[in-house]
Amino acid sequence: MSKHSIIRAAFTVFALLASVTTPTAQTVQAPTASAPQSYSATAIHGLPGQPETTGKVVKSGQNLRLEFEQNGKPVIQILRPADGIMYLLDPTAKTYVEIRGPAVPATSTEGYTSPCPDQPPLARCKRTGKDTVSGISVERWELAVKPEDPPLVILWDSTRRRALRQEFPDGRVMSMAFKAMEDVAGRKTEHWTIQLTAPDQPANTGGWWFDPELRVVVREDMPGGEIRRLENIETGHVDPAAFMVPQGWTRQDAPAGN
Repeated sequence: MSKHSIIRAAFTVFALLASVTTPTAQTVQAPTASAPQSYSATAIHGLPGQPETTGKVVKSGQNLRLEFEQNGKPVIQILRPADGIMYLLDPTAKTYVEIRGPAVPATSTEGYTSPCPDQPPLARCKRTGKDTVSGISVERWELAVKPEDPPLVILWDSTRRRALRQEFPDGRVMSMAFKAMEDVAGRKTEHWTIQLTAPDQPANTGGWWFDPELRVVVREDMPGGEIRRLENIETGHVDPAAFMVPQGWTRQDAPAGN
């Protein structure tokens, strides 16, 4: 099992990641300014025509623990950004791999964020102005992989860490619009509609449910039929041991070439 395949599977389980319209009768509020609560939940991911996969997510501060299955075997991934550490654990063999990278200060994950990725770097990632989506002030950005490429234009909401509108060079548009506040999995969430349009093709629609208190997406129905959702959400104190390798487990080297 390669390190990259494990990471892809882990983030698939977890992520567990609008045309400008007039707001509906209910108005959307800014997410809470205080630090989000710690929580655990069941994470479900589904693709059209395939069985749903289920895992578990535990989050406290920056720290994240993901439990899932890869090729029929249990896998645990622990992310500790402030320490620059990721652990990949094999509960069956009681072994683990430690992967180190640059530390990520809490201010860079809890505060303002831009849409510019660290890796891979883009030739262009430039803020060009402001706009409004469903009554929310957003930033207009242009992104391009190469200097000569036509840009992807996005309307970026830094508080929700989400592009509420994406205008692709080929004419496709992914747009979102706030619909209403709704209860999902026992949580009060923002329900946003998603619409994907392409030239000479019928529009595809979906939905996005964002918990402004936990600052996490609890449900996402993508236009192509992919779904992600969190169930059995429990908030409160999380044992710090959840983000540590159990005593007595054997450390292994990362696979060569990964």
